[in-house]
Amino acid sequence: MASDYRGFQDKIGADMATASAAAAGMEGNKAAKGTKVRIRNSDMESLIPAGSSVEFMPAACHKLKFGDIVFVRQDKEFVLRRFVGFQIGKKGALIAVAKPNPPKMEQYPDTSLVGRVVSVESRGQHYDPLKKESLGTRWRNEWTCFGTSSPFTRLARGLKIFGKMMKK
Repeated sequence: MASDYRGFQDKIGADMATASAAAAGMEGNKAAKGTKVRIRNSDMESLIPAGSSVEFMPAACHKLKFGDIVFVRQDKEFVLRRFVGFQIGKKGALIAVAKPNPPKMEQYPDTSLVGRVVSVESRGQHYDPLKKESLGTRWRNEWTCFGTSSPFTRLARGLKIFGKMMKK
């Protein structure tokens, strides 16, 4: 019973944090601090262990960079994903994110983007999760799109786009 009540408290806290983050984003207050949320499960154990406190700031999808760690609303849950890009179509903007375990590309409407993770507190230590990765890991993530494709696939896709640009 105690664990059910704790889960309920976490859920209410996360909903309140989301609402306050959305309100801070609407105000456009640059000096505002981020919103802190404790996460129970994490797909990114090496960067953000389960049970960590994550601070995030509301962000528009066009201001995010490749590789940023973002909070995304997936049905009724909030999940951590790596930002890959966004695309504007007839039905609105979609954000492309990479799920780390198992590696998979996912697309969500831009309205499901909650914010960008700016810092993590785990076991009494504060750190920026993007600076925790080694240079080799960053390069591998860049070339394989966080394990969702091979470097050759990404290179072929880039050359195909380049070829289309050169024909015009």
